[in-house]
Amino acid sequence: MAFLPILIEMENMPCLVAGGGAIALHKVEKLLEHGADVTVVAPEICAEIEKLPVKILRRRAEASDCEGMVLAADATGDRDAEELLSKTCARLRIPYICAGRGELCTAILPAVYSSGRTVVAVSSKGASPAASAWLRDCLAEKLPENTDAVLDRMADIRRTAKDSLDAQPVRREFMRSCLKRMTDTGEIISDTEIKEILKGYLKEETK
Repeated sequence: MAFLPILIEMENMPCLVAGGGAIALHKVEKLLEHGADVTVVAPEICAEIEKLPVKILRRRAEASDCEGMVLAADATGDRDAEELLSKTCARLRIPYICAGRGELCTAILPAVYSSGRTVVAVSSKGASPAASAWLRDCLAEKLPENTDAVLDRMADIRRTAKDSLDAQPVRREFMRSCLKRMTDTGEIISDTEIKEILKGYLKEETK
């Protein structure tokens, strides 16, 4: 498996969840948290899912259910359904998550911590969702309280770098210097400090 961690805009994106039990509920909730437009297909669907803002199809999953989806997740525990959806998603080039058979997965929902600009996502490549959640929590606890403020400031600094410096390597080093100032001091860098650091890199470009 060669999974590439990547963040994808999911607002209003159509996603399929096959299955109507507790595992399906977890998949549905995670997708809804990120704004997805979720369709659930299963002969029997738990009351918790029925209360959620999803489209419900009360039957077994069919290949046609995958059409138009950007992601499909299987939580049926049914080998026939897993094989059908796996093959269909491969044909349609749709990322596929299989709760019961990791070897069929072409995508994984990681354990996620999200706050402002900060997103921490951890995966064990299907070995243990509980371990992934534990690692996520360990990492999230170590984030400084002003992490979001630092990232907001870095967005400003990035714009300054693009406007003031032509060479990408020089821009990169300028931004790293500003970030280091904040991580060393624990304080948000001021406009005056940014200008002072920028002067040195402007000289570097003119050499």
